[in-house]
Amino acid sequence: MASIMKRGDSYSVRYKYKDHSGKPCEGWESFKTKKEAQERKITVEKELLDGTFLVPDTMTVEEMLYKWIPIQSTKHKWSPKTYTQSVAMVQNLIVPYIGNRKVQELRTYDIEKFYATLAKTPCGQYMHGVKQKLSEKQKKRLLSSTSIHEVHTLLKTAFSYAMEWDLIHKIPLPRDAPKVNIEERTIWDEKTMLAALQTIENPALHLAVHMSMILSLREGEILGLQPSDLDFDAADGRGTISVNKTMQRANKDALEKLDPKQVYYTFPDRREGSKSSLILKKPKTKKSNRILYMTKPLKEELQAWLEKLKQDEQNAPEKYSNCGQLFRLPDGLPIAPELLTKWYRLWRAEHPEFEQIVFHGLRHSSATYQLLQSDGDFKSVQGNTGHATASVLMDTYAHTQDKPRLELTEKIEANFYSQDLTPAASQPRQNEKPAATKISGKEILEAIRLMDADKRRELTRALFA
Repeated sequence: MASIMKRGDSYSVRYKYKDHSGKPCEGWESFKTKKEAQERKITVEKELLDGTFLVPDTMTVEEMLYKWIPIQSTKHKWSPKTYTQSVAMVQNLIVPYIGNRKVQELRTYDIEKFYATLAKTPCGQYMHGVKQKLSEKQKKRLLSSTSIHEVHTLLKTAFSYAMEWDLIHKIPLPRDAPKVNIEERTIWDEKTMLAALQTIENPALHLAVHMSMILSLREGEILGLQPSDLDFDAADGRGTISVNKTMQRANKDALEKLDPKQVYYTFPDRREGSKSSLILKKPKTKKSNRILYMTKPLKEELQAWLEKLKQDEQNAPEKYSNCGQLFRLPDGLPIAPELLTKWYRLWRAEHPEFEQIVFHGLRHSSATYQLLQSDGDFKSVQGNTGHATASVLMDTYAHTQDKPRLELTEKIEANFYSQDLTPAASQPRQNEKPAATKISGKEILEAIRLMDADKRRELTRALFA
């Protein structure tokens, strides 16, 4: 089935096999020594006999990934954001380094070198899975360990498909995934949140920040709300908010390749030739569908906001275009996520007295505050935050704050040093009979003689009972 031929200073192993379609083919491999060729000949013949022979294939990593993405995105119903980030990861972080390598030639050592190279790569060419305009400081910052771990996860799934396609027998990734150096996100305590809220003058931004602080809502969930999601009479008049949609901007090419059932509505483009669309889509997870309860101040602000929307429409009915969203511009068009982010950044720049956090940091701050207020009731807080599991909440949002740690130290100080170290008197064990006392009959009679009449009669009744 296989033969060895000497070609100059090298040896070739020739063999015949059938490709995936059953077509007869002939292959050959070159080796420097005759011993290596003989060993390969034995291996090839064994693989051909037992059906484990790997059909030679020239498919590159780039070709394999672009074959895998459409299958994976359809099978797992990727959101437009996930699709865009995955494509950007392939284009910017994988293809430039190992994209032209043949899948069958990759070894674990090659991937380890690839990860080491990524660890020295500046963020200038890649940031959070998509290209962005970055400051000079951000451009110089090295790629995060989280991004490298995401690359590993993507490759692991893609190479598992390569195994199913009989391209490889073994995934060439290191056994251990790259370590993630988790940096705790900066958050605000409750006093800072309230103080910051009181300085916001933009009514739309104030309401959005208020809702994120109190309800732990994501930015897209806030902008995805509609007036019909508000019920001011529910929960005995407290008022509820139904979260069942999210707003985001997505690339049009991503929308064309994804499940249209994920998208409820696509807003008309405001600019001709735009490459992205503003969409209203299903929330992140099933748990993201939830009912939240209003605080009294939030309820009053929501009612005032709805009244403002009515006034806006009455002021210019001919120019007003009601988009149907709770968060609208004075002309009735939706407030896009990038506009809300811009407003927040402008406010943040005007108030350097507050520690700088991103808008999503308000959600982290809110979740942490709720955990403290509920004495660590993760399940209850999970119902508010909409996380898929309580463990995700615990790992991601359970920030450590100084206040509870100081309170814990005070409790330790009060209880540890004030312990009573005086030896306690020994107590008879429960159900343990006292040791018998030896006493003579004469002593018993003498004790009875010394009893008064009433006690003597009581003893007599006890003896004859």
